[in-house]
Amino acid sequence: MNEIIAAEIANKESPFSPGRPVPTEYFIARINEIDRLERAIKQTLTNRNENIFIVGERGIGKSSLACFIKYLAEKKYNLLGSHIFLGGVKDVETMIRLLFQRLLREVSDPNILESLKTIFTDYIKGVSLFGVGVEFTSDKNELKAIVDNFIPLIRKIVASIEGKKSGIILILDDLNGITNVPEFSHFLKSFVDELATSGNPLPILFVLVGIPERRIDLLKNQPSLSRIYDIVNLNPMSNEESKEFFETMFSKCGISIESAALQSMVTYSGGFPVLMHEVGDAIFWMDSDRNISQEDALSGIFRAGDIIGEKYLGSQVYHEIRSETYRSILRRMGKILPFGENFKRKDIINKFPQKERKNFDNFLRRIKKLGLIVETDHRNEYRFANQLYHLSVFLESLRAEKEKEKS
Repeated sequence: MNEIIAAEIANKESPFSPGRPVPTEYFIARINEIDRLERAIKQTLTNRNENIFIVGERGIGKSSLACFIKYLAEKKYNLLGSHIFLGGVKDVETMIRLLFQRLLREVSDPNILESLKTIFTDYIKGVSLFGVGVEFTSDKNELKAIVDNFIPLIRKIVASIEGKKSGIILILDDLNGITNVPEFSHFLKSFVDELATSGNPLPILFVLVGIPERRIDLLKNQPSLSRIYDIVNLNPMSNEESKEFFETMFSKCGISIESAALQSMVTYSGGFPVLMHEVGDAIFWMDSDRNISQEDALSGIFRAGDIIGEKYLGSQVYHEIRSETYRSILRRMGKILPFGENFKRKDIINKFPQKERKNFDNFLRRIKKLGLIVETDHRNEYRFANQLYHLSVFLESLRAEKEKEKS
């Protein structure tokens, strides 16, 4: 029997996806947001341009939602799609190159691929079998020509796929680095304005994906974008959505969950999909009998806390704060502050022991410099830079308490 169990464990495959977008077959919840995006897809089918900005904190599931919407647009509504990640990209020319390069690489219909290759024949520098490894030019002058002729190129694409595809969905994700480039904001506005005034609309859905700060960057450079891009704002999942997530994911593997264990998973993941996947994955590998007990859940949660702390705060914060007094203050903050709420020094200082009070102001300056907390629009008011940091600190405080109980 032990050999059978050992073999089952060796062949286990976790349904969770910590640290990466969720596979479409495991995408759960976000019903209202999906309805809004599906409505935009349907509007696109009527030969009109729709523009959406998916906004949310880090770890909230923006990229997973974008992946799912692209899948839905392609499979259910027969759109041609491209989803690119722009981390590190700092100019419009590179963005355009990546966008079209990805579009060609994702085409599965050989006839459509041949049509697209004809359109971009002057810019393609290499194509391997079946289009895998399509490489666009990196010549700046040629790329600028693509940018200047973006809409004419899109029109040619739409014409070439007529009768085969119903429209186009383009998703620009991970906007860090390009939103503070004025040319990017101007490009987005010019694209929409030119289409709107041309009298010849196109069936294209443009989706941007980023944290709230990236949207603010865009609006600083081009305030008119606030009326152009409709907002789909992602908040933490509700308790019911979180319960559904864990029950569904574990049931796929034939694993049951005890009531107390389920409640712990929901509480300590805080409705953040990135944490839900970390917690679920850690608990999955803790399980040995296809039943998640409260002990299994707590062990997995503390393990997830270690992983999350190292991934998101390890090099940025914990390695920089070596003072045990500072670490104690940080852990206490993680516990006493309600998730998502702002705080003022005067409102929490008395909740710390005398030694920590003496060091609190220096500590506050230190973690502000490290980017763990930021000031709000109100004087002397702060908040965690995002809730993911707060939840990570909270889990770290639980881990420290558990270790203290053992000693």
